[in-house]
This record gives sequence, C-alpha cells and structure tokens, in this order.
Amino acid sequence: MYKLGIDVGGTNTDAVLIDEGLNVVAAVKRPTSRDIYTGIMGAVDAVLEESGVDRALIGQAMLGTTQCTNAIVERKGLAPIAVLRIGAPASVGIPPMVDWDADIAAV
Repeated sequence: MYKLGIDVGGTNTDAVLIDEGLNVVAAVKRPTSRDIYTGIMGAVDAVLEESGVDRALIGQAMLGTTQCTNAIVERKGLAPIAVLRIGAPASVGIPPMVDWDADIAAV
C-alpha cells in the first residue's frame, strides 16, 4: 500500500506519494485554491496521474495545513461556529481554548 502526504500552504498545495519502502514515487505542487478542497483534490489527482498509481492502493493519507491557525491569527472572515474537541482522555489536562485571548474566546 502507498502513503499519500498533502501539505496545504498559503501559496501552494503539495502532494507526495511514497511506497512501502518509503521511496518517493511522485511529488507535485499546485496553487492553493480559495476553497481548500479543490486545491487538495487537484494535487491528489495530479500526483496519482504522475505516478500511475490507482487511488485504491493508497493505504494512508496525511494532511498538514496552517489554514486554521492562519484564520485565527489573521481574524479575516471568521464567523461564529461550533467546535467539537475530541481528545479525552489523553488531553483533559489542558482545557479547550485555554490560550485564546478574550475577544476570540467570546466569538
């Protein structure tokens, strides 16, 4: 089975496909889209096309992004939403939103 890695940055979305021996089979870079989903799918489709690997042979996928962090830090276009934090029992030592400043926590 193959492993798929995706990194969504502010400018580019990178995708890499590695085999069971941890060898890079294919790697691509695509512009990050306004809606993150389109950019991710474009990068995934491109890396699969470049590699010739069938998507059914991908056993794991990892996604990394700073988009959420950037949205909170930049505070552009934030809307009130519900957040579900799944982490217990391993992470009950730190309460949710413990380091948020008052104006963000109030949203």
